[in-house]
Amino acid sequence: MNVVTNLIERIEDYRLTNKNPCKSYATKENAEQTAQRLAQWFANYYARPNEVVPPCRYIVAFNEAWGRWVVAFDFTELFGRKHFTGGYIGIASAKGFYTY
Repeated sequence: MNVVTNLIERIEDYRLTNKNPCKSYATKENAEQTAQRLAQWFANYYARPNEVVPPCRYIVAFNEAWGRWVVAFDFTELFGRKHFTGGYIGIASAKGFYTY
């Protein structure tokens, strides 16, 4: 399965009932900066306090229907890490981002 194609299809399906299905960015650079910052924030959120962990994996993709860039985080990989401590799994969607 192509993760990017699947993500764009999910966004477009959700957009049928929601004008703003997730955050989007005018430039790839802005999307990438946000993704890098939040990738570490999400990894830290699911780890023990003060534990040094690598950032969450993510993708930055161009949604042609909008002409804008979107970000999605790989929570499947993140939740499988040995330092995963649990927590609110909807945190990314609460912040306006998709996961895969």
